[in-house]
Amino acid sequence: MVEPRVTYGNPSQDHIRDIPQVRYKALSESIENKQLPEINADEYEKLGDALLSKGKYFMAYMQYENSLKKNKDNIRVEYKKGAALLGGGRNEEAQKIFKLILQKQPDFALAHEGMGRVNFKNKSYHIAKLNFEKAVDLNPLLWRSYAYLGNLYDFKKDYDLAVKEYKTALTIKPDAGYIHNNMGASLYMSGRYKNAVDSFYQALRSNYNSKKVYNNLGRAFVALELYDNALEAFEKGGTKASAYNNIGVGYLKNGNTTKAAECFEKAIELSPRFYVLANENLKKCRLKQQ
Repeated sequence: MVEPRVTYGNPSQDHIRDIPQVRYKALSESIENKQLPEINADEYEKLGDALLSKGKYFMAYMQYENSLKKNKDNIRVEYKKGAALLGGGRNEEAQKIFKLILQKQPDFALAHEGMGRVNFKNKSYHIAKLNFEKAVDLNPLLWRSYAYLGNLYDFKKDYDLAVKEYKTALTIKPDAGYIHNNMGASLYMSGRYKNAVDSFYQALRSNYNSKKVYNNLGRAFVALELYDNALEAFEKGGTKASAYNNIGVGYLKNGNTTKAAECFEKAIELSPRFYVLANENLKKCRLKQQ
């Protein structure tokens, strides 16, 4: 059992595989060769937005390009073009676009956020923090920037400040399940286990039903020594065997070697693949019993 897991940024954008160059070219050519009815810049932008929301980043990028051909001075669409590149993993190209926007309009808050996201991905965390702080200074409604600031404070193990940033993000975007999960992880790490449980449940109520959240919830229940609740959560986050192994680790950490041994033996019985891990944990348990 390990520390609760944090989701960095927007999962729909940070966990999408890049489309290979050859595929991107094929997509581009297939769209360009179709005889589409003449549409205006706003309609191309809306098409791009729809594709971006579905994670089709390079197809979205092409629609934004089409929009800019109709209206080349639309900075908002320029930003969206950079966001599409960033979502598809083309950080350097996105960064160039955000920089050009800021040269034209230094107070464009979303471009500062975009720069922050690039620097965050590049692990330039100090610069990213400055970017996000500038973004929310210019536009206090940029909830994603607050969420990233929470991530950055988590890195520094400054969990109280992380929680503060997550709470601010959630006042603007209350249904962001991954932020509820992140706040729960920060609360857990600061020892506020009951509050952590509430945050993990809120993440689940926000339709963020990932195995990650259930495992985090299980860890919080173990810390509260609510083992039946923990077992149920761990099962939803993995398998029955992994759940018993995790509960065993919890019992062992809390000094109950008898219960820990029972759980490790149950994990071994349920799944041969857990034999090595659970058996190692069982040996640790036996040593503590001596």
